[in-house]
Amino acid sequence: MELLKVINDFTECNNFEIKFFKGKIYIYYYDKIEHFSDNKIVISKETKNYMIAGKKLVIETMFKDLVIISGNIQKIFLRKENE
Repeated sequence: MELLKVINDFTECNNFEIKFFKGKIYIYYYDKIEHFSDNKIVISKETKNYMIAGKKLVIETMFKDLVIISGNIQKIFLRKENE
């Protein structure tokens, strides 16, 4: 079953991505929003958590496969669950 997922990710381009464009963060193919406040947003993908820190953070757009975050973005951290 894992091979099927790899093939689907490759052919359909379902890979997790974080892009910073025009002062906004675009996150593609995430699993879950773990935490949301105006100074911290934590988004998970598999066993990793990505924390966006800043001020006046807002989830501007939220779809199944895309989240757009705006605000005064200061840092992005990567943290594995077992750390």
